[in-house]
Parts: sequence; C-alpha cells; structure tokens
Amino acid sequence: MTPTPWDPDALGVLMAPFTGTELPVWMGGALEAGLASVILFGHNTPDPQTAARLAHEIHSRAEHCVVAIDEEGGDVTRLQAATGSSLPTAWALGAADDIELTRAVGRALGDLLAACDLDLDLAPVLDVSTDPANPVIGTRAFGDDPDRVAHHAKAFATGLMEAGLGTCAKHFPGHGATATDSHTALPLIDLGEREFAREHLAPWRIAPWLDSVMTAHVLVPAHGEGPASISPWSRPLLDRVVGSSYQGLVITDALDMAAVAVDPGYGESVVRAIEAGADLLCLGTSLRRDDQQMLREAHDALLDAVDSGRLPRQRLRDRAQRTRDRLRSLRTRRRFVPAPALEDALEHAEQLGAVAAARAVRVRQSRLELGPAVVVDLRARAEHAAGSRTQQLVHVLRERGLQAGEPDYPDQVDAAGQLLALTRLPRSDPEEGRRLAELLGRRPDTIVVHTGVPGAAPDHRRLVLAHGAGRTMMRAAVDLLLAAERR
Repeated sequence: MTPTPWDPDALGVLMAPFTGTELPVWMGGALEAGLASVILFGHNTPDPQTAARLAHEIHSRAEHCVVAIDEEGGDVTRLQAATGSSLPTAWALGAADDIELTRAVGRALGDLLAACDLDLDLAPVLDVSTDPANPVIGTRAFGDDPDRVAHHAKAFATGLMEAGLGTCAKHFPGHGATATDSHTALPLIDLGEREFAREHLAPWRIAPWLDSVMTAHVLVPAHGEGPASISPWSRPLLDRVVGSSYQGLVITDALDMAAVAVDPGYGESVVRAIEAGADLLCLGTSLRRDDQQMLREAHDALLDAVDSGRLPRQRLRDRAQRTRDRLRSLRTRRRFVPAPALEDALEHAEQLGAVAAARAVRVRQSRLELGPAVVVDLRARAEHAAGSRTQQLVHVLRERGLQAGEPDYPDQVDAAGQLLALTRLPRSDPEEGRRLAELLGRRPDTIVVHTGVPGAAPDHRRLVLAHGAGRTMMRAAVDLLLAAERR
C-alpha cells in the first residue's frame, strides 16, 4: 500500500529524528515537503565533524529546516558523547556562582554548535533540583535555589544567543522535585500550589527572554489533570507565570518517552500536544526504533484527527505557519552571526571548561599518589537523559600518568593500592547504597568520587564532590587529588 503523501501542515509542527550518520533517502522527501525541524542525537554525531556534515546536508535540502540538538554540556552531550563534554555541568557553574563565567560557557557552547551549522539548542535547564533523589535532573540543574537557577540559566542562554543559537528552556513547569524519570514512567509532583510556585515556577519568569520552552511529562495535580506536555492547563499557566501571553515557541519533551508513550500512547500524545497548545513536537530518538515509522505515525495521527473533525484543519495550518515563522527567525539569526572554525571552537571550549570545572570541584581529606589505582563504578541506575557513555575516570587517571583500571574480579578490590568509587544516588538507590556500604566495610580508605548533587552524597570522610561524571569534571577531580598529594 502506498503511504499517504507528506502533508505540509502536519510536517510543519514536527521535530523528527533519524538513525545513523547518513541522511536517509526518505528524509529528503520529508524535508522537501516541509518538515519543520530535525533533531540530532549521539548516535548521529560520533564527532562534531559528522554533526557539521549532517546539518549542512539538511540545510542544503531545506534551507529553513531548523537542526536541533539536546546539548547541555556536562553529562548531557551529543556532540562529544564518545569522549565526554569539554564543558562543565550546570550544577558546577551554579556552584562556582560567577554569572560572567556561566555566560562565557554558554557562548563557548554556542560557538561550538554554530561551527557545526546547528540552529537550536535544547538548553538551558530551568529545573530547580530540590530533591537529591531525582534520577533525571540532578547536576543538569544550576542548583536548588530558584533565584540562582534563573540568573545562571539566563546568563547561559545569553551566551548561546550571542553565538547565534536558538534556546529552549526546559522542562516546564519544573522537573526538579520528581523521584521518577519520565523516560521510564510518569512522574508525580504532589506539592501545593503555593509551594510549587515558590520553588519551581519562579525561574520561568525569564521565559520571554528565550526563544522557546519545553514542556515536561509530569503530573502536577495542583495545576490540573494529565501530563503538562499534553494537557490544556500548561499553556495558560505559562502565560500567567510570564505575566502576559507567551510569544515564544512551545516544544514538547520527547513523545517517545514512556511517561506518555505507554498511556495515552504515542499517536494520541501527538494530537493531545497540539490540542494543549504546543507548537513543535519533539518525537524523540529513533535509536532502537524505525525512524521513518516514527515520523509517519505522528504525521498520520494528526491527519486522522483532521479527517475526523477532532482537529480543525485551519487550526493545524495556523500552528504550522506560526511555528515556521519563528523557526525561520532562528535560521536568520544563525546565518547572520559568523561562526568560528570548528577546531578553534573545540579548543576554546576545552580551555574554558577546565577553568570552570576546577573552580567547582571540592575535595575532602583525599589525595592520590602516582601509583596504580582501581576504580569501582557503583552507579546502578541508568541515566537515560545522558544516554550511553564511557566511564571517564579511568581514562583521565591514565591520561594523567597513573596505571588505572576497573576490577576484573572481587578480590582485586582488596588487593588494590589506591581505590576510588564512583557514586551518584547512594542514598536513594538501594542497589547503589548496598554496594557502597559493602565496599566501605572492606576498604574504608576508599576515595568516593560523587558525581551527583551534593545532597545525594554519602557521609564518608574521603570524598570528592565532582558535580558530574563528564571528562572535564573528572579531570578537575583528578588534578585536585594529585595536587593534594604534591602538597
């Protein structure tokens, strides 16, 4: 059976993925028919050079198509997924608490993205990380204080925009008080209206200064029924928070995430998101899925809703036109701001990231000698937002001249001279907590390198607060541990 021809009104509200490092033939047809946006993930971008080639090819097929990427720096990186980000986490920037440094890091990231011909960054994070047990936000947030988050997020976004990038604040109305990862289930935030407003809505007052807002798959009963991303209460709430009608784009979080894909289902969520006032629907990652089918299913769900009378054709057409107009302005900005050479952008990000990370990492009663070391990774829970990644601490130890590795068998832990353990959620993840207690019972001299937020750190004498697990944070941690040895 021949597929329905691509409809420009439906394509005009969709942000689609594809699989691999080559643009599929089928994607060319969707681009030429009016696909609004393409999003790149880590499996598309093994290196920045590949990202630049793909973005250039997309733009050559459809000049106004916006190429987006979910690049926060720190633990959530797509451009440097293979090596780890050159830049620190948002939490590290909040801990350093230097607004100009945060703006400079945002500019460095923006320059890197611009050098790759990318248009829209799904950053900064405006979530206030009030729950140390949060498995999905953590060090992606600038802190646990609403004012600090707002100030640093605005500075970071300013840097991105100075480089010509579009910005997207996420995840409205706030994902920082959740103990559930929306990649795997639907989180509930059971706070009263005033408490939620005070702790989580306050940073969103800066939304008018940004280009777009991403809605979260979260339940907030104090404000309405259903997930914010696909429910009609979220858009009016955003208007109230900013004090007028919000004029930027509203983008959904990935609609393939289990929080909505299981119930009410992927296709139904696509239609409900438009009904709820979203302008652009992020379909998610096609890794382990059929990329063409993801776009086709979303496209056809919208057309079925039009055919049934549920979604008026003019409403969809107006939404697509509004979305294209705003995306076109992002493309115009991007083209008018000169981009640096890619190698220069990478070098600058590396240098600035090292400075920022060194200012944030804290070491307590710990030091490393230039001898063999064993690293035990105790982190049990997957970090779905960060995606799969290599463990950076061993690599950095070797980079600094130490003989280092992970244990091949349990007895190697007892025999190790210097032992380091990586943690993220030892207080809230039972498996991680059990493994840490067992290890410290055998080796109380272990240096614990904690990669999560400080409030989730274990009560241990020899502790490093690394504020993230990426390459830059690990380098800063190891350098401080070695400096302590030299003193």
